[in-house]
Amino acid sequence: MKAAAKHFPGFQYSASELLKYITVAKDFTIMLSSGEFIKFTPIDDSLFEDWLIANNVQNIRKEEGWITE
Repeated sequence: MKAAAKHFPGFQYSASELLKYITVAKDFTIMLSSGEFIKFTPIDDSLFEDWLIANNVQNIRKEEGWITE
């Protein structure tokens, strides 16, 4: 299996700095390993989410107790 890229084009953080994310429309709110929250709106939201998933960044909506849709 091919390793996922550690950086996403146009995004200043590496995958290893990311813990969890949630998305609303095309806007992502991301929790960093430092505990800080950041917002990011990628040009291609599907590609960015695929990158997060490939790097095992947890989708908060998938946690128990969240409504997924």
